[in-house]
Amino acid sequence: MKTRRHISFLILLCFLSGFFSLRAQVVDTVAFDRGWNIFSDETTVEPVADSMDGALMDSLLLYRRMQERDRREIDLLTHALDSNFAIQAVLRQQLSQLSALKDSLVATNDLYQQELQEKNRLMSEQVRALQEKETLLAEKEALYRQALTNSTIDKALWEGELRANEASIEAKTREIEYLQRDIDAKEVTLQAQRESYNNLLSEKERYRILVDSLQQRVIAVEMENIRKQEENKYLQQKAKDAEERAAITLNKKKKVRPIQGIAMRFFRTPDWDIRLTPKADEPGKYDKVVRNRNAGDIEFDFVTGASVMLWDLTDVFNRNDDSSSVEKRLGEIPRFDQKFNYDLGIYVGFGGSNLFKNFYIGPSFRFVDFFYLTLGVNICEYEMLIDGYSAGQHIDQNLTLDDITAKSWLVKPFISLSIDLDFLSYIKK
Repeated sequence: MKTRRHISFLILLCFLSGFFSLRAQVVDTVAFDRGWNIFSDETTVEPVADSMDGALMDSLLLYRRMQERDRREIDLLTHALDSNFAIQAVLRQQLSQLSALKDSLVATNDLYQQELQEKNRLMSEQVRALQEKETLLAEKEALYRQALTNSTIDKALWEGELRANEASIEAKTREIEYLQRDIDAKEVTLQAQRESYNNLLSEKERYRILVDSLQQRVIAVEMENIRKQEENKYLQQKAKDAEERAAITLNKKKKVRPIQGIAMRFFRTPDWDIRLTPKADEPGKYDKVVRNRNAGDIEFDFVTGASVMLWDLTDVFNRNDDSSSVEKRLGEIPRFDQKFNYDLGIYVGFGGSNLFKNFYIGPSFRFVDFFYLTLGVNICEYEMLIDGYSAGQHIDQNLTLDDITAKSWLVKPFISLSIDLDFLSYIKK
């Protein structure tokens, strides 16, 4: 019913809206036609305009009142429609709740029917059990009556058997008492044995822990022993290698020995440069002057080479001196038993960054086993000024260093102090 009312209100609302909109159009059309006629007739403009203005104002006031009344009615209908929609939503919610309640009631009814059927089944089984019980009671009552009739006959026999059973029970009771005493004694013995067994178990556990600790110590000692053996093998090998290297180093019969050291040669490698110097008589102009930025007479070089022994002078330098003056000066100072090696040989080596353009050749003197003193000549390639030019000379403006220098070989004296390379490697290891 409420839904039908809502539909009726909606139809009425639509009808009223269409009616009033049509009425407004008609009024506007009439007013427009009247105004057009008024302005089209020039002779009757003012009287007609006055009369039409009054009628038009009355029509507009009436239209506005009707429009306000219609708007209030529309608002009332809209409010009623909204309330109806809210009531419809509440009813739908209640309907859904009732549907859920109906489903739960149906499920509860089904469960109740199942429980009722189960209860009926149990009651039928209980009735059958009661019937069986009544049957058994009837049979038991019959047997009891039969026993009462037979009891008077068998009473004498039962009394004799009862006395015999009582005597047997008394004997069994005494026997049980004796057995209980024996069991108590056995229990005491067993308790002592249990205590002894527990003591043995604790002692066994203590010895087991002791054995485990001893085994761990033995394993640790064995591991330490193995480690020491491996270290000894490594040290033995290392000592053997050191002995071999020492034997090679201290080999007096070795003729060729690689040596390395510092050489002092009496000629410095020239470093030519052209310097611009201002002219005194011509300001703003410069002269080119050749100069040597590495001037000097002594230069040190790192040399590497080999010394070939020619004469062994060990016996000459290690002979005993029986001079009494020496003994007086030294007194009781003990002599050093080690004999150092001395020899005289020839040295060939290289130096500088370019080994194949810087040679050192000369006689070498070995002393105290590992040190070499060499005095010889250095054959090296230098960049020198060509003939006609010297350091401090002014040159033409169009000349460069490449124009006034050239490569040339020079032979200069040197002196060097070197050490045996085998001895250096022996010291490292």
